Amino acid sequence: MKKILGKSWIGLIVLLVGCEVFGPVDPLPPTFSALELVFAGRTQITVKGDIQEPASKNDRQEKKSGKILEYGLVYGKNENLNTETGTVIKLDSVAENLPITIEREISGLAANTDYYVALYARNEGGGVGYSEILKAKTTNAPTERFNQKSITLKRSEGSYFDLDNGTVSASETRQSDAVIDIYSISGRGTVLAITAANGLIVKNMGVIDFNSLIYDALLKVRDYDAKGVSFIVNAQSVNTVIVFKTIEGRYGRWRIESATTDALVMSLVTYDN
Repeated sequence: MKKILGKSWIGLIVLLVGCEVFGPVDPLPPTFSALELVFAGRTQITVKGDIQEPASKNDRQEKKSGKILEYGLVYGKNENLNTETGTVIKLDSVAENLPITIEREISGLAANTDYYVALYARNEGGGVGYSEILKAKTTNAPTERFNQKSITLKRSEGSYFDLDNGTVSASETRQSDAVIDIYSISGRGTVLAITAANGLIVKNMGVIDFNSLIYDALLKVRDYDAKGVSFIVNAQSVNTVIVFKTIEGRYGRWRIESATTDALVMSLVTYDN
């Protein structure tokens, strides 16, 4: 025989269903992937991560949480990190579609220092949410952007040198740092003239151990000059070293091994920022 539910049982079921459908729901904060370290340099780090949809149980909770109103990065030297205690890099005001991938460089940091970084996002209903905090350490010195040894530069290849990228061209560009001129003076010999361009500053260190001028030594040179350098190329000037800083903020060292009116043999090390 079938049992018929009493009115009290039917009322209880209706009440439970009504609570599920019409009762209040709690908004959820944004969610995130793990933040990863892409690069660490002397004064900057690059991080990457995703802002994701909240883990809503139903459409009402998703609507209550609302869209992302603001997102970005927060960082500092203290692991107790939030938008009130850390430095905030606001990346955008609205994220229409999630997930969204963020890859961002944080610059202007101290060398050889621990930093704590997190993604943050604020939505309409859930307040501010944070990713897991990433601990990253800047390096003690920047990496070498490139290291060229005993390269022969022929006059036919050009006279405009980009020290940031180690390239030469026949005509001046916005990336040109130095203008190289080699000529002969009767009774004196071959002259090498390097004219600084586009914010380059230089200093002729004379004949010195090229490998001893590491990054920290370049920082200690106080009298860089924007005029350029010029000297007679002879036995006494072989392995003359010129130190420099480009307008991009990159330091480097430049060794002149030999020069003729047709070619220049040199070595070059330029550091990243």
